[in-house]
Amino acid sequence: MTKKEVSHIAMAEAILFMYGKEMHFKRLAELLHIKEKDAREIIFELRDIYNTRKDSGLNILVRDNEVQMVTDSAVASVIEDMTKKELEGALTPVAMEVLAIIAYRGPISKMDIEAVRGVNCSFTLRNLLRRGLIERVSVDASKRLQYYQITIELLRILGISSVEELPEFEELSTDKRIDAILYNDQNNLEQNKDLIDREDSDRT
Repeated sequence: MTKKEVSHIAMAEAILFMYGKEMHFKRLAELLHIKEKDAREIIFELRDIYNTRKDSGLNILVRDNEVQMVTDSAVASVIEDMTKKELEGALTPVAMEVLAIIAYRGPISKMDIEAVRGVNCSFTLRNLLRRGLIERVSVDASKRLQYYQITIELLRILGISSVEELPEFEELSTDKRIDAILYNDQNNLEQNKDLIDREDSDRT
């Protein structure tokens, strides 16, 4: 089967979707292996595409040197209703899975959570944060990479005093299959740290 040729626009779109927050143009250019000015042109072209779509619920937001894929204001009421139901109702299977990963592997980065699950987890993480079940922590010297761990409130709800009291904690917290996924992703983590450091130097 012939491998599908993917355009820079398609790759940029996929990167923004998976990243789930603001991305510096320099970082996007690095990921696409192109110059920063070319990355800007691609984003402006992608933004024009979204602006001309009559039935799209997404949009491209550009602010100074950063770009982000966001939901369009036209669907705000639907997103608000969905978020409200997510917060008020029982945890979804997806939320339970993400919460379990954080409980047994925390502190853990968003990138590593998504490496285990294979999909973007931004929405689920926001909901768990709002519910007070997880919290952000900084474990690296730069304090730029955010990690997640469960809260004392969750321990209280579960009726335990530490994560070590979770069922099969010793076995699941050292599962070799998950280790293989996370260790294979360490090169990406180091690259992300380098890019973050470069972004910081560009802004100073």
